[in-house]
Amino acid sequence: MKIAVVDDIKEYRETSGKLAYKWAKDRHEAVVIKGYKSGESFLRALEEESFDIVFMDIYMDGLTGIEAAAKLREISLDTLLIFMTTSMDHMADAFPCRAFDYIMKPVDEDRLFKALDQAVKLLPENMPYITINCDKQDINLLVSDIVYVLSDLNYCLVHTKRNEYRIRSQFSKFMETLSDFPEFCVINRGVAVNLDNVTDITDCDCTLSNGETLLVSKKKKNEVSQALIDRRFEVRRKAGK
Repeated sequence: MKIAVVDDIKEYRETSGKLAYKWAKDRHEAVVIKGYKSGESFLRALEEESFDIVFMDIYMDGLTGIEAAAKLREISLDTLLIFMTTSMDHMADAFPCRAFDYIMKPVDEDRLFKALDQAVKLLPENMPYITINCDKQDINLLVSDIVYVLSDLNYCLVHTKRNEYRIRSQFSKFMETLSDFPEFCVINRGVAVNLDNVTDITDCDCTLSNGETLLVSKKKKNEVSQALIDRRFEVRRKAGK
């Protein structure tokens, strides 16, 4: 597991890194932790390597944490992002960056350990998947990678964060495959989305994490909006927030 700590204050950067190493030792986790003193240096590092978890300070000289996080999301939607801040004033600005958690400074050991305990459960090796058959090949898809599903006659188009798969299955039958995962919601006839990959719902549109927009049925608008609220509440409840 690779962790990046991005903070322009050396004391906070080193403290967070030491605590993360202590957590890894206590949990018998193999970990590599790298510190970066600016958003710019972190983004340069992303040109050659990736991270599973990033601790990002919000208030920094040069690129702010919000700006650096937005650039991170252009490169990776999967990295778990944890903001570190002295104020919660920018939570609304941080929301589009899909932050996993927020930790107040000075960093508390119990709070950081709790965040890492929850984060590690969401890393790919611990995440559920489904198996689909596409072009006569069985493919394992992480449930979290599925953004939306569209009906296409006797086929379904499964759109993930990186690819699109066309599989022979009726929409209703495929949704049975996803019935154990409450994050999926039908928003229109033959259209289902992963609520964890929804960034906004307006009167008639559902905006997804990949920037695409899908039409929401007028009859389902209130139901879908409530489903998104309930899902976000449940995710935060499970994370112990």
